[in-house]
Amino acid sequence: MDTGSDKIKQQMQTIPIPSEQLRYRARLGIEQAGTERRKATRLRRGWASIAAVIVVLLLSTALVNHTKVWAAIQNALQFVPGMGMVKEEKSPEVRYILSKPINVKVGEEGSVVITGMMSDHEMTYITMTGQNATRLKDVTLVNAQGEAVTIDASMASWGGTVWTSAFWHKGELDVQGGSKLIIGEQAPIEVPIHLTKAESFDSYSELGPTSTANGLSITAITDKVDGKARVSIITPPRQDFRIIDYGIHGVYMHDESLKLNVVNKEGKKLEITTVQGLSSPQSELYFPLGRTLDEPYTLTIPEINVEYKDEVSVKVPAETTDNLNKTFEIAGYPVTITQVEKISPTTLRVYTDFHYDKQAPSSLYMIGAEESGMAKLKEKTGEVEYLECTMEPGSKQLTLHINRPNFVLRGPWVFHLRQSDFSG
Repeated sequence: MDTGSDKIKQQMQTIPIPSEQLRYRARLGIEQAGTERRKATRLRRGWASIAAVIVVLLLSTALVNHTKVWAAIQNALQFVPGMGMVKEEKSPEVRYILSKPINVKVGEEGSVVITGMMSDHEMTYITMTGQNATRLKDVTLVNAQGEAVTIDASMASWGGTVWTSAFWHKGELDVQGGSKLIIGEQAPIEVPIHLTKAESFDSYSELGPTSTANGLSITAITDKVDGKARVSIITPPRQDFRIIDYGIHGVYMHDESLKLNVVNKEGKKLEITTVQGLSSPQSELYFPLGRTLDEPYTLTIPEINVEYKDEVSVKVPAETTDNLNKTFEIAGYPVTITQVEKISPTTLRVYTDFHYDKQAPSSLYMIGAEESGMAKLKEKTGEVEYLECTMEPGSKQLTLHINRPNFVLRGPWVFHLRQSDFSG
């Protein structure tokens, strides 16, 4: 039911006819009825015009009110570089950020990069990555007044000679003005830190060039760091899925041409580098800049990898069965279990058909199962060919708890950039 139209009709029906017009009609008498009818027709037309104007005014008022409501529910956006983070709030907070990463030389061959820092009334958060340097368990922040606070590592990952850590302090710290960060225990290094007040924006498109494809908008925030172009990729939050990869690493077994790429005006692909971080997906990349101010670059994301929030339980026979053809749905896509193969008393191989379509806007290519510890993937598409699942010896059937459906979401998302977009 269109309640808006009903209200307008009710308001039109209650528009009064002026009383002087009623008195005028009463004085004229029956002999002038024909003339009166003609006059009344003109009056009705006149009041119809007035009513139409009122309708326009009512609609205009509704539109203005709608715009006001929309503006009220929009959040202020603040981007935190180096972390791939966008803070969305009803009103902008006072927040200080590290605008560019800081490279610190450690020893003869080691280095630490302070990739990001954010401080507001709730917390201070710092991210770092190191190579050929001792992993840091804590850091000390000293503000302009000489007040020092030790901040412990809250998360870390490491492998080989590379590590990544995040440091978190609950509560507000005074970080205005010049500060310094002290890192290392054996030979402490003092690193000057200058945080800037985060700028607020009303929309993602104000943050940078934005491209929309397949129902998803992606924004590329441009900057220049140490003579290289830095691009930070962000998207508005989604309730239905989370992004696993923006095409920087690409879907396993997919062609290289389907990865994110940057080409110059000659069409030559430029080398893309990244800095290891804790956040997922990898959302920050670097590429070399040319020499001319107006040099164009085209950044293309052919496809991205997303994971939907859905789970489903499926029962299958625990004995070898050909031509099973049992179909279920997950995240709205069909999956057919074509056969099962018992390869040991406790292992069942479950073969799947995802009905994969390279031309479709999106394709399911990966699922997980709580009972599975291994999967074989098909060449080129990367989709699951079969899952190997654990079962109880002597079982007649196995209930699979299917989860983590991964999809290829196809674009392309294209960004036309110029040298001047990358300010120093």
